Amino acid sequence: MLGYCCLKFHHNTVGIIVMKLSSLPVVKLPIVDVSTDPLDLLVAGLALRMKQLARTSPKFIELVHDREFRIQIGTDAGFARQIIVNRGKIDTVAGQPEQADFILQFASSEQGVKTLLKGDPTAFMTGMQDGSIKMEGDFSLLVWFNQAAKLIPPKVPKPVKEKIRQARAFIKEKTGK
Repeated sequence: MLGYCCLKFHHNTVGIIVMKLSSLPVVKLPIVDVSTDPLDLLVAGLALRMKQLARTSPKFIELVHDREFRIQIGTDAGFARQIIVNRGKIDTVAGQPEQADFILQFASSEQGVKTLLKGDPTAFMTGMQDGSIKMEGDFSLLVWFNQAAKLIPPKVPKPVKEKIRQARAFIKEKTGK
């Protein structure tokens, strides 16, 4: 997975720094119960957004009202994070403190991040067929997760969308990508 950072130099020249996220050391950040593992950061961020939606989104509140379950997302290397839904409240915990109702396990953190960010059901099917994605437990929770995932991206105001479009065009012009 590559991370991009745009820098503005004198005379409006743009430079791009590219680094592989998998080359970063993974360290545990105990105060926030998260590590620097890319998949851990993504799942913790998803849980944080779900917490917000559980207070502000009628559609999401309907999905979590009177429900109790745990979804665990992890890797073959042993990383795991659980998203806990408990009667309208969302929480997250690192590791596997209790048995999850549904487990989604990726071959690597990088594959997990790419697959989750892509949001394409065919990517999951391909991973299941080649064995790089394993699922076990209550598969109805995979359907729940897909429904919840549709609500996670925030609504972007039109003026901001236009600025994003302009920034993408500028980057494409300068980098050819």
